Amino acid sequence: MPSDRQRILELALETLQSKKKQNDTEIAEMTLELRGVSAKKPASSGQKPVKRAARFSREERLRRSDRMKAYWDNWRKKKARQK
Repeated sequence: MPSDRQRILELALETLQSKKKQNDTEIAEMTLELRGVSAKKPASSGQKPVKRAARFSREERLRRSDRMKAYWDNWRKKKARQK
C-alpha cells in the first residue's frame, strides 16, 4: 500500500508542476503585453514587420542635444563657483 500512496503523490506532483509551468507562461505573456511588447512572433508569410516612425526628427534631436549640453555646462560652472 505505501507504494500506491507514493504513486498518487508523484502523479499529483506532476500535475501541479504542469499547471505551474502553464501559469508561468501565461504570466510572462501578460507581462509582455502590459509592457507593450507582442508575445507572438510575426506571421511567417514573408512580410516584414512594420517599422515604427522615429519619435523625433534628426533636427529635433540635435536641438535637444545642444540644449542639454548648454544646461550641463552651466550646471558645472555653477558647481565650480560654489567650491
